[in-house]
Amino acid sequence: MKKILKKNKGFTLIELIIVVAIIALLAGATFVAINPARRIGEANNAQRWADVTSIASAWALYVADEGGTAPAVANPGTTYQITSGGSGSTHCAVATPHATTTDAYLDLSTLVSEGYLGAIPSDPLGGFTADSTGYYLYADANGVIKVGACVSYENVVIQVTR
Repeated sequence: MKKILKKNKGFTLIELIIVVAIIALLAGATFVAINPARRIGEANNAQRWADVTSIASAWALYVADEGGTAPAVANPGTTYQITSGGSGSTHCAVATPHATTTDAYLDLSTLVSEGYLGAIPSDPLGGFTADSTGYYLYADANGVIKVGACVSYENVVIQVTR
């Protein structure tokens, strides 16, 4: 006599659980790898780094070309919010070693008119007034300057010293 084997059609519960777990792991890994908010935040920080570096370099080149004369009147020991031609109304709340807010404004339009900068950069997210850029400048008595961003993604300190 021949035995007839009964064939089961479908999947067992264990097979289904394993497949669902693998799909969940792949979906989670994909979301982490393609987190768009993080990528946008990092791109904005990269733009802030480029902006503060260009401002600091333009300042240093101007001072070198002008025999030590700064492009704007800056009192040593004061943290200024950089403006593009006026006094901004949005304060730059930044935790620097020198100040917690910038109450003074510094117009760096001379760097544009003299060809050291194409334009005074502004923070990529905006949020500041037309004249306020979202960047600050600190000058010490020895002529060393620190240019930084008022805000950043994940509170990364974005500051360049020249």
